[in-house]
Amino acid sequence: MLFVAVLTLVSGSSFAAITDTCQQYFDDVDALIVQASKTSDQAKQQMEAMKPQLEEAKKQLAALPAENQDAGCKQGAAALVQMKQSMGIQ
Repeated sequence: MLFVAVLTLVSGSSFAAITDTCQQYFDDVDALIVQASKTSDQAKQQMEAMKPQLEEAKKQLAALPAENQDAGCKQGAAALVQMKQSMGIQ
């Protein structure tokens, strides 16, 4: 599922080593998780099951150089826009 792949790439909360680009992306992902969880119980269960993967992805991303972080987060942000559209979420 594309949604899982992108969210596994990066998601989450603030780390000291995270760039502003990635922090904005993480905030957007967190908002999407909240919105998607409201759509159905199944979506909520999927989001809860993914949280450990997302936390691990955040740790891995924080270890990357800033330019690599930004590149990954920019790709993720573009995919996030498409996911929101496909899910009917604004």
